[in-house]
Amino acid sequence: MLHKCPICKTPTDSTEHGDFPFCGERCRDRDLGNWATEKYVVSEPIFNEDDGDEIAASRETIILELDEPNAAGH
Repeated sequence: MLHKCPICKTPTDSTEHGDFPFCGERCRDRDLGNWATEKYVVSEPIFNEDDGDEIAASRETIILELDEPNAAGH
């Protein structure tokens, strides 16, 4: 898969670069640093916080009965 490094825009190839989509370790570490220093942010929440009660109510608890261990301790 051909792509451009998101940091330096150097062409990269997923079959040749182990740090894909980055061109190398330096750009990969720089990207990680950008996230750590909050240069990058997620602008919108993934879900509406008001929907939390509806999501919790739709979950079900499933209880599985386990076999008792046999005499060999398995």
